[in-house]
Amino acid sequence: MKKQNKLKENAKAIACTLALLAVSVTAIYKLPDEVSKMINKETSLHQVCDSKVNIDKKTTNIDGPKDIASSNKRCRGKQVKYTDKTTDFKPMTKEEAESKGYTVIRTVGELQRVASNETGKYALLSDLDLSGIDWKPWNFNGEFEGNGYTLYNLKVSTATDITTVTYDGNYKKYDTKAAGFFGNLTGKVTNLKIVGAKVEVTSSDHMMVGILAGIADKAEIENCLIYGTDKLETSAVMNGIGGVVGYGNGKITNCDIDVTVISIDTDKEVKDENFLAGILSAGYFDIQDCRVNIKGYDSDHGYVHSGGLVGMYILYPYGTVNEGVITGNDVKGYIRFFEDNTDRRAYCKGIAGEVMNWTFAVGYNNIDEFVRDEVMTYDKDLLPEGDADSVKTETITEPTPVTPGYTTVTYAKTGYTYNTDYVLPTQTVENYEIELEATKDQKGIRKGTEITTGRTVYEDYDYEETQIEESNNKAETTKVEKDIKQIVLPVVAIIVVIILLALRFTIFKPKKNK
Repeated sequence: MKKQNKLKENAKAIACTLALLAVSVTAIYKLPDEVSKMINKETSLHQVCDSKVNIDKKTTNIDGPKDIASSNKRCRGKQVKYTDKTTDFKPMTKEEAESKGYTVIRTVGELQRVASNETGKYALLSDLDLSGIDWKPWNFNGEFEGNGYTLYNLKVSTATDITTVTYDGNYKKYDTKAAGFFGNLTGKVTNLKIVGAKVEVTSSDHMMVGILAGIADKAEIENCLIYGTDKLETSAVMNGIGGVVGYGNGKITNCDIDVTVISIDTDKEVKDENFLAGILSAGYFDIQDCRVNIKGYDSDHGYVHSGGLVGMYILYPYGTVNEGVITGNDVKGYIRFFEDNTDRRAYCKGIAGEVMNWTFAVGYNNIDEFVRDEVMTYDKDLLPEGDADSVKTETITEPTPVTPGYTTVTYAKTGYTYNTDYVLPTQTVENYEIELEATKDQKGIRKGTEITTGRTVYEDYDYEETQIEESNNKAETTKVEKDIKQIVLPVVAIIVVIILLALRFTIFKPKKNK
């Protein structure tokens, strides 16, 4: 009986020892997996931090003209109040846009890629910061749906490679280049905001400049917001600069436009044909229900055609018939100009500076706060800051999760002020998922959700970045495996000793002498 009990006790001891050994072995084998999970989690957090750094470096969204108004509080001593009619808009989702036949644009890299296509149907899915890019004007015939989103910090300094025939008031033809976000635009642009733009071109070519488009043909522009500066320095005979479009035809409806427009004629000997306006420098557009705040500066040694909405309204080519309309618009601001020319024209009016064809209907347009400001001295160019050495102050507004940041520049001598260098709202994203795999030839796109606002965030990422992350992960895993070995071997040794001791005092316990 005692022998049987002894065997049972030994069996229990062996079972306990084997169970302990099994648990120990299982723990040893599972430990690398658990550590691997911890590594992956930590890597994911690093990715978020890295992404946040990339996002936070110069990106933002102004909340429509509310911030625009704050950047231009004075218009020659008068308070400017802006009413934004473009903000009540629900953006399409990716699925909704694609179901309507749009190709979606999620990142700056994607915008740059599609800009090589002259036709198409595109929709923005996020605000984009174009800082650091010298944008090449996009010749485009199609549909561009801004979807309520904003292009920040557009910079253009070059024109299109191709030329388009334009006409002056005598229907003389000029082969003319174009500069703007779009170079030559034929098509439709809706619900797009361009904020903090600087389109600044110096050229001896015949040139038309506009923030949205240099030259337009049968263009439709609706529910857009344009805020920025365009500037043209030229010695060419045919030149024009508009806050929205340089030259062309089409229609523009329900847009908010707050622009500084600067034209400098660098040839004092040759009389040029110069056009400047808040919307269209020359051509014929239907213009309805737009709100324009223009700050115009025109230094010219030829013939000036300037206006709050249109510089010169002209149907072209000769013989064109069009029944247009200009109505429901609100024009504020001023055009400060000189025309250094004994054979003076000096056209400057609130609606259209010069009208070549009275074929459009004019409804009610408010121009009470528009100022024609002609200067009769010609010794220096007219600039917003006054003298080149004018003292300026800069005030930085930091971004928040819902509003962009920007720098407000104010010149002491003239009081001219504007916002620039926009920074996208701050973004905190917990996890990103891959939308488009990166390759050696093309950046990828990843998507996440901003935790404060719940909005979808997209960003470009490089193929090399993926390789580095994978390499880092592999190196980290190798290091941890090495650390595991350093920890596991002593633990295994201790477990073996415990098992041997357990066996020593159970199965192999020495018998006592009777």
